[in-house]
Amino acid sequence: MAVVLLSASAAALHAQDFRVFIEGGVSSLHDKQYYQVYGASFASTYRTGNSFTVGAEYPVLKSLSAEGSYSRFRNNLAVTDYFNSTTPSDVSGYSIQGQRISLDANAHSGKPIKGVRPYLVLGLDLNRFAPTSDGAALAQSRGFNGVPGTVLKSDDRLGYNFGGGLDINLTRLLAVKIDARDHISRTPTYGLPYAAGSGAGAYYPVTGKMHDMVFSAGFVIHFGL
Repeated sequence: MAVVLLSASAAALHAQDFRVFIEGGVSSLHDKQYYQVYGASFASTYRTGNSFTVGAEYPVLKSLSAEGSYSRFRNNLAVTDYFNSTTPSDVSGYSIQGQRISLDANAHSGKPIKGVRPYLVLGLDLNRFAPTSDGAALAQSRGFNGVPGTVLKSDDRLGYNFGGGLDINLTRLLAVKIDARDHISRTPTYGLPYAAGSGAGAYYPVTGKMHDMVFSAGFVIHFGL
């Protein structure tokens, strides 16, 4: 699909400084939480996973572009049960699939410096954090926060991001992209309430900010240079 889109873009936009990019990298979610559920102590954190991004950049001014991208990333939500602990503790890993739409302002040098164009980005994110089928099945069978039969749902969060990187020209139409960004949003709770309800089901009393540090590299095809 990416090859088809790039080919169509080349035919329609070769006269403009329009860029299409594809990146792969590492998603490192930072959101360590300590909490209690029905008197038992728990901690949750995220494991490092992979990330894949496709996007496009359109010039607005000589040194400013509008950038849009779509990302998919996958991480494990690791929950440690300090109450029913084994040795040294009981950890359950719930696989999480994330999706993200980002709209950014890209400020960059007017011309490449010896073939390298540094840039800074700042923008808004729409994030979706959702359990995979394996993660949802584990919450049903083994439970979540000590409560069996828990239903985890997708959780949408608005956020923002900032970062920067380098576009390194290889040919007239092809460049290598190296990128680092911090995506910040509120902590997702996967459809679970913050406090216990009358049904005595699972709840997830966590709050705060989540940081997703994404380090990626890929290729850029540009037109009209």
